[in-house]
Amino acid sequence: MSTDSTLLATLVRRVHLAIRHHINEDLRAAGFADLTPAHMYVLQTPGPEGARPTELALRTNMTKQAMNHLLGRLVQLGYLKRGPAADDGRGTVLHLTERGRDAQRIMLERAAELERVWAKKIGKRRLEDLRELLFALDALDAAAITP
Repeated sequence: MSTDSTLLATLVRRVHLAIRHHINEDLRAAGFADLTPAHMYVLQTPGPEGARPTELALRTNMTKQAMNHLLGRLVQLGYLKRGPAADDGRGTVLHLTERGRDAQRIMLERAAELERVWAKKIGKRRLEDLRELLFALDALDAAAITP
């Protein structure tokens, strides 16, 4: 065990960036070179299917303007389409196109492959312990951890 004093936030960010790097490489190799790492935030699980742009902005911690910029580009590139909300018909919801579903599938497959590699390197039990700890941290109320 390491007693390194590196902040947990730094370590989580490094892992996050490594994941994005590997997924981006696989997307490029599969012919999705027009996607940027920022687009991955829109396509990542749970994905944009049936979501409103404001919901995606909140989910990804982006401004509505930044999210609409990304969404506009993804529509232009053929990954998404916009449609009326089923509940009131006034709002806009997003739907993946076939190309969008293909890109999302590659992202999910690569993420699963990374988990298999990690399980081999650090052990399945340790990886599951990490997953449980991350779920617990994710579930914490932000107000409860605000100084």
